[in-house]
Amino acid sequence: MVGKKPPLTPDQVVLIRLLLRQDRALRDVALFNIAVDTSFRGSDLVRLRVSDVATPTSIREIVEIRQKKTEKRNARPVQARLSPATRDSLRAYLADAEKPLHAWLFTGQGVRWSQSHLSESQLWRLFKSWLEKARLDPALYGLHSLRRTFPTYIHQQTGNLRAAQLLLGHASIESTKDYIGTEQAEALEIARKYHL
Repeated sequence: MVGKKPPLTPDQVVLIRLLLRQDRALRDVALFNIAVDTSFRGSDLVRLRVSDVATPTSIREIVEIRQKKTEKRNARPVQARLSPATRDSLRAYLADAEKPLHAWLFTGQGVRWSQSHLSESQLWRLFKSWLEKARLDPALYGLHSLRRTFPTYIHQQTGNLRAAQLLLGHASIESTKDYIGTEQAEALEIARKYHL
């Protein structure tokens, strides 16, 4: 597929979550939930530390990071809210993994990979496997599909483009319009209603 990869639909999100829970894949459930809730880029997701999402006694409701891609030109951190379900999945994952606060949140599995964070290519392979499990064509989606999912849903439900901009950490509202394809989606909806 050429061009932007679409976001996941709410039904696809529910299906992937269900399948990962059925497999009892605690890390993958937590990773998928954080990816959807935060709309962080893959490069930021894989570099999260336990302390970014947890304190010694609880799971944070608000996660705040400096985006790797834009940290030099945009000093303002990006915040994201973790849903109760995401916090529950993190709690289960961290209890099982017994990771210290300074550790990488998402590491590979096995002794060889347990000390280094996931790479973006490993994250892509995981995402691809989740799509295949859900019988979705991985060629239609990319890691930015995960990033686009929640802001697109928020915009579709509320029409609030500024909220989507803040969730994505974009400096320009025009970037957000282009990124989630609001004008294209609106044009297609208008075309659906009118015929010649």
